[in-house]
Amino acid sequence: MRRRRWAEHKPPYINLGPMVDISLALLVMFVLAIPFLIESGLFVSKAAVAKGKAAQKVQAKKEDVKVNLYLRSDGTIFLNKEPVTVDQLQQLLPQLLARSLSRKVLLSADNEVIYDDVIKMIDLVKSLGAEDVLILKRRES
Repeated sequence: MRRRRWAEHKPPYINLGPMVDISLALLVMFVLAIPFLIESGLFVSKAAVAKGKAAQKVQAKKEDVKVNLYLRSDGTIFLNKEPVTVDQLQQLLPQLLARSLSRKVLLSADNEVIYDDVIKMIDLVKSLGAEDVLILKRRES
């Protein structure tokens, strides 16, 4: 019989390759999933032409109440071309939105209006029940 020598034995070895592969794959998936978990901000999209909805447009024209907001640089707020205060807006807007089919608000402002004021108005309109806030850029005359 042959005796084994201690020198012939290999030291125990742990293969770290698969563990590193799996950990890097998990890290990549985590990094890619973070934006979907923590998503905030305003979503702005260009106006698109609706195709094949002619019947809905005719019905919407007959029954839909339009809600137009205009912010002037001096701080005046116009609701459907009538000047209102913030308190009046908080009372009138839910009533108008209740009569609206689409519950959309069209918001426009002067070029000199501070961006923060527009964002505050968007937050106010959303809190009063608007589903969508459409931002309109007026043509300069």
